[in-house]
Amino acid sequence: MHHVSDLLRTPAGRRLTLVAGPWDARPVESVILVDEMRELESAGRGALAILSRHAMHGAGVLEALTVAGRRELAAIVVPGPSGTSPDIVGTARRAGVALLAGASDQPLSETVLGLSAVLRADPSLLLRRTRDAIEGLGAIEGAGEDDILRAASGAIGVDYGVAEVAGPSANSAVIRVDGRPDGYVCWDGEDPAAAIVAGVVATTLGRVRASARAAEGAREQAVLALLRVGVKEVRTAARRARHEGVPMEGWHVAVFLRDPASPAGPAEATTRRVRKAVATAPWGEDLAGSPVVTRWQDGILVLFTTDERAVADLPNDAWPRLTAGIGTCQPGPDGLRRTASQARAAAGRAVAGEVARFDRLGAYAILAELGGSDSALVAARDMLAPLDGLGVLADHAVPTLKAYLDSWGSRTRAAELLNLHPNAVAHRIRRISEALGADLSDPQTRFALHVACHVVLDRECLPGTTDAVSSL
Repeated sequence: MHHVSDLLRTPAGRRLTLVAGPWDARPVESVILVDEMRELESAGRGALAILSRHAMHGAGVLEALTVAGRRELAAIVVPGPSGTSPDIVGTARRAGVALLAGASDQPLSETVLGLSAVLRADPSLLLRRTRDAIEGLGAIEGAGEDDILRAASGAIGVDYGVAEVAGPSANSAVIRVDGRPDGYVCWDGEDPAAAIVAGVVATTLGRVRASARAAEGAREQAVLALLRVGVKEVRTAARRARHEGVPMEGWHVAVFLRDPASPAGPAEATTRRVRKAVATAPWGEDLAGSPVVTRWQDGILVLFTTDERAVADLPNDAWPRLTAGIGTCQPGPDGLRRTASQARAAAGRAVAGEVARFDRLGAYAILAELGGSDSALVAARDMLAPLDGLGVLADHAVPTLKAYLDSWGSRTRAAELLNLHPNAVAHRIRRISEALGADLSDPQTRFALHVACHVVLDRECLPGTTDAVSSL
């Protein structure tokens, strides 16, 4: 342990002069620079505080000694020569604080750095600072990242931060989640205690992140299960989602995102980018819980929930370079399912890279609502089931029929949409109408088949099933 008397014998302390008070009343725990008197009020026990001229402006030596004694500091250093008086001597003695005067031509930063280097080289102080910091981290087990970093920074006297990539000149300790690097704890300086504690901080943050991701993964799976079940199983699925922390009774708004550059589904990097954007965006304080972000079917579903109907107007510019659909605000478990279907339907009608809102789809909203109904899906599959017997044509039958009906029965236009020869379209339509036993010249028949094609293709179902391809 170093006392003031030991520091005065070092190169950094030889230009300091003891004016009053004991020089060995308390061990020196740290060296701090005080630029405002209020900073002295928060100094830690055993600190050697170096006061700038600005800190002494409007404050006297007696006041500084009184505050230092109350905070149990080891010493204070005032700038330039300092006079003495019986009051100053008596106050310093009673407070147990050494009053030192610094050389007027010596930079304050030089004194701070020099004395700090001496303290860092003290093995006993190094071990005690490290132990105290680690014990402090153990006492807040389960806290969030910000609280952990704040506690470690305060205990060790450095500013810890977190970065995705460690800078070339920064000290860093890797954060690992499930054995894989997941960021870095960074800090400045050459303090050995800071390096030891940084490793503990990184390990602690790794556990916090792993636990948070496991909980988030359980929430995502519960939401996906709720979206997949039939009407009769909604209550059971909602109970599971509620158990996993999804606020079922709130008001829900869904956003469905597609990547125009990846029609088969978003890349993992895109999903990570969306998660980060959702986590850092200022959505407000009305949310009933953190938004759920999960891959669903051929895109990414983002689910917002509030206790009251307050999230209906999400910003259009929150999803750069992605095609987005936004559902309407709906209550309860059934509302969650409905807004998710609406958001996906809206995304299907959106221009690539832009945002479409379900409540502005007009006539297409009716088709989307039908597509989100399990009973409509079953009816549509039953109506189109004979097409499963067309052999190699079966996989192309529904898209061909829809293109033909979209084109008002024009084989030429349908051929352009399907990139086929008109004769090939004519051949397919003849076989399709025969398999269905349908008269495609009848308006009601055309209308029913047209709706059925929309319902089936919007849900992307496997032939002969009512399960969405990308949800299996």
